[in-house]
Formats: sequence, structure tokens, C-alpha cells
Amino acid sequence: MMRIKKYVGYTTHEAMNKLKKELGSEAVILSTRTIKQKGLLGFFKKPMVEITAAYENSRSNKGDLYDERLNRISYELNVLKDMVQKISSEVKDNGSKLPEQLEKYKHKLIENGVDYSIANSIFKRLNEQVNFEDKDNIKIKTILRETLLEYVGLAEPLNTDDLNQKLVFFIGPTGVGKTTTLAKIAGKLVMEGKYNIGLITSDTYRIAAIEQLRVYSDILQLPLKIIYNEEDMYKALVNLNDKDIILVDTAGRNHKEIQEGDEIFKAMNSIKNKEVFLVLSCTTEYKILQSIIKQYNFIPDYKIIFTKVDECENLGNILNVKMLTNKPLSYITTGQNVPDDIELINREKIVNSLLGEI
Repeated sequence: MMRIKKYVGYTTHEAMNKLKKELGSEAVILSTRTIKQKGLLGFFKKPMVEITAAYENSRSNKGDLYDERLNRISYELNVLKDMVQKISSEVKDNGSKLPEQLEKYKHKLIENGVDYSIANSIFKRLNEQVNFEDKDNIKIKTILRETLLEYVGLAEPLNTDDLNQKLVFFIGPTGVGKTTTLAKIAGKLVMEGKYNIGLITSDTYRIAAIEQLRVYSDILQLPLKIIYNEEDMYKALVNLNDKDIILVDTAGRNHKEIQEGDEIFKAMNSIKNKEVFLVLSCTTEYKILQSIIKQYNFIPDYKIIFTKVDECENLGNILNVKMLTNKPLSYITTGQNVPDDIELINREKIVNSLLGEI
């Protein structure tokens, strides 16, 4: 049974912390708004932030507890494996030391979340291509900045040049904010006023996800179709045949359960005029991001959206995923407000952050 609950704080961060502490990451955020404090003196006080969330009111059974413990053991084994690999790599690298200045910048990137093997690969390649003996610190930093800008690449937004009814799929694991991200992009498109927009959801695993998107569709005055299988998809497309862009919200599930044979992916692969966005959370550990990306390797072309950037301690995962996939980076989201808290990735800001300049 679905329950609705509200959390209030002086800031969005404070309200979100209260929500996560009680409900965890499975709760679905329905709305975020600013409210005045109650009472006569409330008029003179700072407004509060109120977050409304939906959650499934169910108790964990023994099987759930077993799975949780098993996942924890698996996680700890992966951490130990990573530590061993890192130590092994460091031992191997001792024979090929970088110049002192490059070593300093390499450690700066690692401190800011760049995976050790990726940082090491970047600087090893850079050291082989450029003679740094006659370069001062300013020149070295300039070369490094240009290299990182090239690696991050220019952001690629949703392409609206060739419409002819384009379908835009949002895929990714549970809890990353696919539905809210879809709503933000839908809101931006509606504000532009150039396109007829339709919405489809196949996320029938969570009632809250459907209700959340239904709320957004009502606010934006957009038609919403709910589908359960491949046949429903084609029926929905017939009903939405007058739309230029159709945004499709896919089921948020454990990434290990994702399969190429799933009906939504079979339907997606049969559609020619489409774009696919893989939605990832910036707060997810890189080891898990690697596993997620591997599960979606049957999808040849997609762009990447990073959510929860406002909750990240650093932006290293953005470079990590770009280097791992070589797929175009697209948008980042920086909060829960629809449609405001979304923007194209700014590679200058990313690189400045990685170099410790923000």
C-alpha cells in the first residue's frame, strides 16, 4: 500500500536528509515547495522547504534480510578486491615515475573521485606524448586542462532537428531519478512551445512511479499512456501519432535483473527514430556504475545523464564514466525542482572541479 508523507526543513538538503533517514532511497519525491512558517511570527521568519514523498508501506521478510546481507558481503569483497588491485597497480607503477608536477595533479584528480587506474592511464599517456622537462607549472596545467576538456567532451542535448515523431527513452537502475529527470526535460520542451509532447511509462513495478508521472502530466497538460508489454507500446504510439516527441519512462529495477529480452527493450530496439538516455546517479560508487553500464552493453547508442550532482562530494564519476563508455555526456540534475534543476553538462566546470578550482 502506498503512503504519502511530508518532510520540512530550513533547506532542501535538510528536508532531504530527514526523508532519506526515515524512508531510504526507495521513496518517490512527488513535489518540493517553499512554505511559510505557521503563526503570527511566521511572516517574519525564513521560509521552510517542504518535500512530499510516496513510499511503499511493507515490511521486509526474511528473504529480503538474507539478500541484504548477501549484497553487503558481496560489496565488502569488491572493496577488498579493489584495494588489492590498487596496491598491485601502484607496485607496477613504481618503475615508471611521473614528473613531480604531474604526480601532484594525478593525486589531485584521485582525491576528487577519479578512479586510480583511469587517472594513471591519463597521466601515463600524457607523459609519453609531451616533454615536460622544459615546462613550468602554468604550462603544465594548461596542457592538462586542455587534455581533460577533450576527454570530457562537449555536452550533447536532446536532438530536436529530425523529429518525425521521435521517441526518447530514459533507462537506468532504480532510485536514480529517471521519472523526475524526464519531467524536467518535458517541462523545458513545453516551455519552448515548439513541439507536441506525449508521455509513456512502462514503470509498472512501482505504483508511486506511475502516480508521480501522472501528477507531472496533469501539471504540464500532456497525455500519458501506461504500457505493460511490447504490444501496448505500439497501441500507445497509435494513440500519440500526432506528437512530435514522446518521452518514455522505463522501469526502475535492480540493474542485475535487466535483460535484452525484456519487452520494453525489444520494442525500443525496433524503433528507428529514437534517442536513449542512460540515467545514473553521481553519488553511486564507481564500482557499481561499472556493473550498471555492463548490464546495458546490449544498447549500442545512448547519451548519459547524471542526477543528484548537488549531493556529490566530487565530480570524478563523470570523467570515470565518460572514459569507461566513450558515450556522449548530456545533462546533469542539481535538485528536485521541475523543470528548473537540470542543465547541460559544462565541461569547464567539471574540469575546474577535478583540478580543485571550485
